[in-house]
Amino acid sequence: NDYQSKGYIDRILRNLYTVMDVETGEPMLNRYQIGSRLFPDAYVALYSAFEAWGYAPRDFGEVYVATESRFTDFRYNGVFYRQVKRREADVEQGGGAPVTGLEQTVVDSIHNCEKVAGLERIAECIMRLPVLDSDKLLGCLERYGKGFLYQKCGYVLEQLQEYVGLPERFFRECRGHCASTVRYMVKGAEGLIYHKRWGIYAPYFKKG
Repeated sequence: NDYQSKGYIDRILRNLYTVMDVETGEPMLNRYQIGSRLFPDAYVALYSAFEAWGYAPRDFGEVYVATESRFTDFRYNGVFYRQVKRREADVEQGGGAPVTGLEQTVVDSIHNCEKVAGLERIAECIMRLPVLDSDKLLGCLERYGKGFLYQKCGYVLEQLQEYVGLPERFFRECRGHCASTVRYMVKGAEGLIYHKRWGIYAPYFKKG
């Protein structure tokens, strides 16, 4: 209580504090470090991972925290911390915190595009990425084991092929695992276009 009253530390949540910079009045930990320290199994995921790696064009003031521990979304120091489902994933150090690797982030974000960020924002991030490892992408897809996700990733990354430059064998492998039924990438959306190559109705999104 004494340290808190003097501004040396600040309470984030119950039993969780951060050291403060007494000159700036800001936490010494950045938002990704805070999110990843909420629980022992936590890591930063989805659009927040693109931000942590420095490939998101805009900051939306949210941090998506993957953890099996349940918590109510909360705001601290102007940032919303939101829980998402934790799964087996490739996690690396980025932005000073455990963050999903780029390939994992791409697959996770496309999988959750309706709930988090939206397809256009995800595409903006993907266009800024360095060369992706096609084997790592396929490994992430294999862990999900969902034919529909192969369809979605194949479609999106093929649309962005001029930026990602993936080998044809990646798309061939995706087509080999696609669901046999025609699917809608975004439920209830208007203006969807059918893409026969992927058996999917998908929205148009800007690529630059």
